[in-house]
Amino acid sequence: MTKIIAFFMAIFTWLNIALFPGRLTGEGTFGEPDAPMVQTEFDEGEFVMGEHDLVVATDGDDGNPGTPEAPLKTLEKAKEILKVSETDELITVWFREGTYIINETVEFTSDDRSNVLYRSYPDEKVSFSGSKAITGWTETTINGVNAFVTDVEVNSDEDYFRSLFKGDKRLPLSTYPKEGTFKIADPSESEAVAGSHAPDFFTFSVAFYAHKDQILDFANASDVEVQIMHFWCDEHLPVHSVDASTGRIETTKPTAMRVRVDDNFVYHNVKEALSLPGEWYLDRTEDKLYYIPEEGDTPENTVLHAGVNDKLFDFNGAENIAFQGIDFANTDWEYIDGTHTGNPFSPSHPLYGNIKYGADHPQAAYEIPAAINIIASSDIDFTDCRFENISYTAVKFDKGAQNCDITSCMFNEIGANAVFIHGDLVIPATTRNINVRDCHISYYGRIFSNAIGILLTHAYDCDLVNNEVHDGWYTGISVGWSWGYAEHPTNKINISNNLIYNIGNGWLSDMGGIYTLGVQPETVISGNVIYNVGCDEGAYGYGGWGIYLDEGSSGMLVENNLVYDCSSETFHQHYGRDNIIRNNIFAFGGEGAFIITKNEEHNSLTATNNIFVTDNATMYAFDTESDWFVDDSNLYWDYDRGGRVLSGHTTKLFDRDSLVIVKARGYYNNAVFKDPLFKDAANRDFTLAENSPALEIGFKPFSYNAGTLTKFN
Repeated sequence: MTKIIAFFMAIFTWLNIALFPGRLTGEGTFGEPDAPMVQTEFDEGEFVMGEHDLVVATDGDDGNPGTPEAPLKTLEKAKEILKVSETDELITVWFREGTYIINETVEFTSDDRSNVLYRSYPDEKVSFSGSKAITGWTETTINGVNAFVTDVEVNSDEDYFRSLFKGDKRLPLSTYPKEGTFKIADPSESEAVAGSHAPDFFTFSVAFYAHKDQILDFANASDVEVQIMHFWCDEHLPVHSVDASTGRIETTKPTAMRVRVDDNFVYHNVKEALSLPGEWYLDRTEDKLYYIPEEGDTPENTVLHAGVNDKLFDFNGAENIAFQGIDFANTDWEYIDGTHTGNPFSPSHPLYGNIKYGADHPQAAYEIPAAINIIASSDIDFTDCRFENISYTAVKFDKGAQNCDITSCMFNEIGANAVFIHGDLVIPATTRNINVRDCHISYYGRIFSNAIGILLTHAYDCDLVNNEVHDGWYTGISVGWSWGYAEHPTNKINISNNLIYNIGNGWLSDMGGIYTLGVQPETVISGNVIYNVGCDEGAYGYGGWGIYLDEGSSGMLVENNLVYDCSSETFHQHYGRDNIIRNNIFAFGGEGAFIITKNEEHNSLTATNNIFVTDNATMYAFDTESDWFVDDSNLYWDYDRGGRVLSGHTTKLFDRDSLVIVKARGYYNNAVFKDPLFKDAANRDFTLAENSPALEIGFKPFSYNAGTLTKFN
């Protein structure tokens, strides 16, 4: 049953392609971001009440039979009734418009009935929310600013919340400073504990020194959080104590990475910094919630929603359950007691007694839980759903999940990863055939900045296609989780026709629009459009790449992609073997067009029939020793230098290699050094003229349909 929706979506898409081929696919253009694709509204169908269907409404009653005239009130009661249903036919549970509060995590197991569709009435907005309403405001003044205040009982940590929402937006905690970041003054390395792996990166700290003039007289220091950003990791560290006289800050959670002088950091949840419209602060010592009103707010009309639940659904051993037209919204979060490193401090360490939480895994928000977690379950599908203001990862397909689809869904304002596909490190993969298609993912990593739009670690035979991923603070799509050349369960991943842009916020480094890791036979990266990928330009900033094949990435095909305007190179391979890079357009990398950072004895890749263009940047951004890779029949052009192509670390006199030198080392084979005759390269219209010299090198013009097929509001 759960594949019926996907089948009709496929037919729907085919009909649009058949009827409007040029309009839907953008035929004849190459990466014209301001030219909208013709997209289609999702058809929610009609209400047809089946013999065994149930109806749920916010004004219903769980004593009712669940008919349209006498609906149930809760999802939980519908589940209970379904368990004793005697029919094998598909049962639809129809939800009428309204918000359904999920106070406690709903569990789906093998005991739950399969062949069930939970869906909204057509054209009615249905929301499953993990929040409660906050009202009863009075006017007050705080920090010399007009504010609202209300009583909120905080009797325990369970009553304390870290998320507050107004309508469809997350409200910001009071932050200090209001703009930019502070810099670590002294990392106090003598008190840190070195990790067993790469101690230059992974050294654990629970104390550092800030500059004394960047510390306030914190009234509730133990409620303040320090967020430190370094390399590819951001730390959320609850404060244990602050010594304003020395600048010393101690935390109750170890860092996952080494703290260095001038690392960026900010303070969150600072009562003394509460001042800007929309900011808030929950004072557990007073049982008071403070809010700085926005324009139009009054004590009477202000209804905010506080997160009361961080996990909405858990699936374990469930089968054949689908959701359509449902919003999942407004969940809370808590500090993660990390298990990857745990507490690396020995009981003899003088700061051991401060530690309350273990250190997180330092990469890709790996240990952040999910609002919807699916483990050892099959055919769990989401279609035409919306995930918004989710404070953790939105959806995680965990170990043993199989044959699941997320189709035509929207993810917006997600605290960590939008979708995480995970599995055991075993061969063959236990997690397989998990597909994310036609989804719009925006503003992810809003709490845990090193999160990914779509993260896939160990899985097999998955489609990540026709998605739009943008405005994240780290990598857009990441596939693989094995460093080096060891056999890897991740393979046969289709990463195609995705539109990825505006990645990076200047806090983190080492990112890509699309990132891969490890040996992945039959993985294909095709038809994607990637632009505006940027890294931190600060002390440790590096690596804003378009397509980034990291350690051991091997056996992949990268073709028919358009990549441009990246802060580093548009294409980067750290090291790998036997990758094929063909028929792509790589344009306007800030540091160059193409880079491989590790020379190995085997062939790293074969690059053929590509167009590489730069604007006063290097073409091959490294010292081109012989036999790093094979190139053949590519076009190269530098607009700033009238076509004169340079390679090397930079275009500066003593950093660069001339065309003659690079050719002597075995590169630029059968190359063409001519203007490719794009329609308007300056304005990023990469349409090729009919007489483009790119055709001389065998480049085949392609019509991309990057991005979603569904129109999202």
